[in-house]
Amino acid sequence: MVTQPLIVAKVGLQSRPPPARKGKPFKSFLEVMRFIIEKEGPLGLYKGVAPQLLKGLLVQGILMMTKERVELLFILLFRYVRKVRKEKLEQLAAIAAKKIEEAKVAMTSK
Repeated sequence: MVTQPLIVAKVGLQSRPPPARKGKPFKSFLEVMRFIIEKEGPLGLYKGVAPQLLKGLLVQGILMMTKERVELLFILLFRYVRKVRKEKLEQLAAIAAKKIEEAKVAMTSK
């Protein structure tokens, strides 16, 4: 809300000059702001604020609704990965123990 005049002025600097300026581009934020205030009044600096507020409300609402679910999904994913790693390590340890036992048996039978 506070930065909306700067956003409007930035757009004014980046876009084609209005017909009232006869093709003369703006050189600064203040020049754009003065022009808008002269032609449209102070409320002209807040053009497009309603869509920006609506966008903010929608984005924040969606973020609040999904953030907790996404966090839960990541926690479940990490637990699953940890469980799979643990099972794999246990399998490898069992294979290693079996091979050690086989090696011991082979050494004693010679």
